[in-house]
Amino acid sequence: MEGVQPLDEHVGNAPVRRFLRNKLLLVSSVIQGLGLLLCLTYICLHFSAQVPSQYPPIQSIRVQFTKCENENGFIITSPNKDGTMKVQNNSIIINCDGFYLISLKGYFSQELSLRLQYRKGREPLFSLSKVTSVDSVTVASLAFKDKVYLNVTTHSVSCEDIQVNGGELILIHQNPGGFCVY
Repeated sequence: MEGVQPLDEHVGNAPVRRFLRNKLLLVSSVIQGLGLLLCLTYICLHFSAQVPSQYPPIQSIRVQFTKCENENGFIITSPNKDGTMKVQNNSIIINCDGFYLISLKGYFSQELSLRLQYRKGREPLFSLSKVTSVDSVTVASLAFKDKVYLNVTTHSVSCEDIQVNGGELILIHQNPGGFCVY
């Protein structure tokens, strides 16, 4: 039996070679798995960044009132055009139903009575009598076609003689996704 090699040579080398081969297969499988996980993460992040928002932008506006006219009351102006709501006929037009955070601030040179109205014939959102300053915040439920406006009554001088400092009115819609008309 000259062609057969003794068992001593095969037995010592076989488990070491098999262990190295299995170790290399395990390492390459782990590297492939990590690469696949990295690719899937990249794809998921890429597609999730491209999903459009399901809600329209939040309705908000910041307006200033700096002067008073006898027939119109305080003149409301929007200093920047980045708000999503509009001023029309000295009123802020409500396009979406829901709750609105309303902030009213200002300092006046004379005593006056001030009402923040939203519908004719309804109770005002704010009603302040004989004040020289206002700094109020409230939440109110407003609906499509409501118009928020300031109503001013002077006591001893004409409206045009009143100076306003820091007059500001802010409305922010609190629950987007409801009924809106643009």
